Amino acid sequence: MSFEIDWCRNFFNISWAREQDKLVLLVVFEDKKMAVNISKEIESWSEKFTRLTIIEKEGDEFAICCYEDPQISKSDKKIGLFITGMRQSTGYEYTKIIIEDKSTLLQIVHAEDFLDIKTHQEVSKLVPLRKCRIISEKDLKKQEFYYEKIASLNKKSDEDSKK
Repeated sequence: MSFEIDWCRNFFNISWAREQDKLVLLVVFEDKKMAVNISKEIESWSEKFTRLTIIEKEGDEFAICCYEDPQISKSDKKIGLFITGMRQSTGYEYTKIIIEDKSTLLQIVHAEDFLDIKTHQEVSKLVPLRKCRIISEKDLKKQEFYYEKIASLNKKSDEDSKK
């Protein structure tokens, strides 16, 4: 049995919302079929073993890594979500405080037009993320962030192969 994660990077963007007193990470796909397939996977994640890691990088950028611990997962497909290159802004600082203080939820969304909120359609139910962490890129050297490091390294190899 493999404990490797298949990192999904081909979503359009992320955004944040509030649901009662919780923060919701919205992962926005333009491809509806892909959004539906990913939502089927994340809805089966065990709440106890879900992870959200925000990796703060140099130059005011951050990455988001979200997955279910593959050593616990009962799914044959071990899917993780990874996006990088987002800017730390005033909104990010506010979001960071909430993440450190309260639990976070994950939801998959389809949008025909990311900028037009009227085209946004919820595809998955709200999935609780149990362990939410904000780390520095330097922390990727630690064994506890093995999967985040792999996702980050794979992203770099994807970029290198495009050159």
